[in-house]
Amino acid sequence: MSNMVATGCIGATRNARRLHRICALALGATLAMVWTGALAEGEFEGVFTQNEMCKGDGSKQEFAIVKVTAKDVSYSGGVCSIDSRQDTGNTIAMRLTCKFTSGAVMSSGVTFTKKDNNTFDMAQQEGTYKAVLHRCPG
Repeated sequence: MSNMVATGCIGATRNARRLHRICALALGATLAMVWTGALAEGEFEGVFTQNEMCKGDGSKQEFAIVKVTAKDVSYSGGVCSIDSRQDTGNTIAMRLTCKFTSGAVMSSGVTFTKKDNNTFDMAQQEGTYKAVLHRCPG
């Protein structure tokens, strides 16, 4: 859509001012549609519980706790460093390298899709694991 808007705007010669305003409005509306679906910077970071609602700060649900920072994802099974991240609308795709408490190391792709302000669907891209992350308050 933005390509059509830009093409029409560049080739316009008649009623330049009026058309310029229309093009600016259309371009602004196009960008607004793209930006409103995107996750805000840092919105995904925090403390979550996996597959169950968070009770209080989650400290009583130690096995279910998942902590997400800009650099890693940690949980009871180990720590995963974030090798790459791509945000598209309400979905975050990450390439992770996980070091498990057993000592094993594995690399995998994982996607997180925002369901609402407090929950994200998580799926390993190979399809072997799915979970729902529930944000803990605070």
